[in-house]
Amino acid sequence: MKKLCAIWSFLLLSVSVANATRPSVQASNLTVSQITCNSVQLNFTAGDGNARIIVGTEGNIAPNFVPSDDNAYTPVPYFNLKGFSATTYGSPANCYIVYNANGTNYVRIDSLKPCTKYTFQIYEHDNNGNQTLYNFTSPPTVTFETYCLKLNFTTLFKDSCEAHNSYEFTNNSTSTIPGVSYTYDFNDASGLAAATLGSPVTHSYKNRSGVVLVKLSASPNYGCLADYYDKVRIYPKRVAFIDHTKFIDSVQCLETNYFVVDPKPVASPLPKSFTYQWFFGDSSAIDILRTMKHTYKKSGKYKVMLELLTNVNQKPTSCKDTLRFGVEVLPSPVGQITIGPDTSKRSQCLKNNQFVFNNPDNNLSYFKWYFGDNDSSDLKSVAHSYKNIGTYRVVHIAFAINGCKGRDTNFVSILPDISANFKGLSPEYCQSNQLVTLIPDSLGGLFSGGLPVATPAYTFTPNTVGTYNLKYVFRNKFCADSTEQTYKVNPTPKPAIGPDIVKCLTGAINLDANYTIGSYQWNTGATTQGISVSKSGDYSVKVTEGNCEASDTVSVIFSVAPQFELGKDTSVCKGNGLILRATSPGGTSYLWQDGTTDSIYYVYNSGKYAVKATNACGSYEDSVFIFFQNDYCDLFMATAFSPDNDLLNAVFKPEGKNMTVKLFQIYNRWGEIVFETDKDNVGWDGQYKNKPCEQDLFLWKLFYTTPNGRYIKKSNASGTVLLLR
Repeated sequence: MKKLCAIWSFLLLSVSVANATRPSVQASNLTVSQITCNSVQLNFTAGDGNARIIVGTEGNIAPNFVPSDDNAYTPVPYFNLKGFSATTYGSPANCYIVYNANGTNYVRIDSLKPCTKYTFQIYEHDNNGNQTLYNFTSPPTVTFETYCLKLNFTTLFKDSCEAHNSYEFTNNSTSTIPGVSYTYDFNDASGLAAATLGSPVTHSYKNRSGVVLVKLSASPNYGCLADYYDKVRIYPKRVAFIDHTKFIDSVQCLETNYFVVDPKPVASPLPKSFTYQWFFGDSSAIDILRTMKHTYKKSGKYKVMLELLTNVNQKPTSCKDTLRFGVEVLPSPVGQITIGPDTSKRSQCLKNNQFVFNNPDNNLSYFKWYFGDNDSSDLKSVAHSYKNIGTYRVVHIAFAINGCKGRDTNFVSILPDISANFKGLSPEYCQSNQLVTLIPDSLGGLFSGGLPVATPAYTFTPNTVGTYNLKYVFRNKFCADSTEQTYKVNPTPKPAIGPDIVKCLTGAINLDANYTIGSYQWNTGATTQGISVSKSGDYSVKVTEGNCEASDTVSVIFSVAPQFELGKDTSVCKGNGLILRATSPGGTSYLWQDGTTDSIYYVYNSGKYAVKATNACGSYEDSVFIFFQNDYCDLFMATAFSPDNDLLNAVFKPEGKNMTVKLFQIYNRWGEIVFETDKDNVGWDGQYKNKPCEQDLFLWKLFYTTPNGRYIKKSNASGTVLLLR
């Protein structure tokens, strides 16, 4: 570490030259006192030498210099002074001889640096000029630091406006001086104020603007710099004004109003900028531009306010100036026009349409209406009708006495006439649940007064007897129409002859329509409410009441107890079927052994078949056993054949009685058809593609028909045949 050595001024006591003898007792008790920012007093106890030298260096490490015998060193005072040079000692040369005298207990050292550490050593010698002898044993050493004082404070402006400013000062100084105190001088009439370390002090200036120099002082300062200065800026409250001599358009007409106001900043030596906020007195948003540029949408008098906020270093302060002035917007000469007779409606139906256009302003010098249908009027109030449907652009122009001009455009509509007529309603209905659909000329209306009508299907059910007035009303905010029709729902006759009848006894049966109103028509030709019948059959009656009629039918069976025969036990050929019949007189129910309830039963398998027939006159049971053979009774097929030109069993073909071949096919073991025909008496000769087939087993399929009474029975069969070689 490099150390700078210093030369101090010193108090030199009288020097006497002793005998040339090396001191044996070294100086001791080297201490410091009376420390300041730039001086110190060194205290010591002299040894047995006639004099002593003090070596000094800047820093906290002992000087790297040891005096040599036979040298009388000359101390150099004031080496800290600017422009003064001194001899340095040691290697590297960084130490200085600061004292060489015969003083016995202290010396004052000046011209030190504040906040700096210094180290000193003292050597005893015999003070014999160029033959001086030194005591080199353990020179006493002392290290100390000069006092340090660094003044500083920070300023925070809470409000820097002239009218209500407020500043906060915080003392951030550092010091090693014991018992130091601090004061502020705010450079106004308030006097000095204590400045405690780290504790903010708030101060305000009255009736003052511009730059003010604030001073922080310390006491005692012991030679350190005792004052520190900083500036505060106080901004005047009034920062802008409006030149009303140039603001000549404060009253404008509504249609053409456009207000432009440019505030002029007040000259100030302080650097600043402004934030602008315009409040226009209407519902529009705040504008932050410097110049007011605004158009009002409604007439009236408006109070305009401008708030200017001073910015310092791009940061807003609370120094605000408020400017207020008024503007007036004259009403439009067309702003009060009305379109009637109902001002809430701008549409009418074509029929009897009429609009009333009116401008009630009494301060007009000119007015004109253009109705949009090539017609116009010079009247302030005029009624006008349109001849065709459509939308019309109505333009009104008016001039006011005050010079304002206005032009207003409105639209009116002529709609097609609406018809509330409807179709689909008959004068009379028979009571039923059948839907009736109504068809209005104009959709969107409402039916009322009759049976409930479902919308938007416009259907109702004539299920309640009565006479009704049905009204259809079509309404909207422009047109309306309604129409009314009457209809009647008559009761529907309800004849009820009763359930079907099965009678076992002889004699007639009386049938009654069981409905006492209206006229009667039986299918027997009778026109009475009831009839007597003695034969089996279906009997119906139609009852008519007004325009409504209804019918009912009953089945009458004159019956006996069931009688039938299933036949004898029977053997049936393979491939055939058998029909068993248990049919009995009307009204009979049947129950076969497997739960079947038909009178006819189809048999295809061997077994016993039984049935029980029951009606109102009694019951009967019968059974039969059916056996199915394993062979076809009407078909014979060989199981092998040998096509080897011996003319014996050389062709394989179907054989049978009364049989007609529909399709006969032969398959090899790979599923290929090797022979096929749909003709009778045609067989296979054992060849495939004109080549003899090898001996093998082949599959055959046959589809054929046989007579079955007056019907034709379809059958099929299959099997295998062995081709022998």
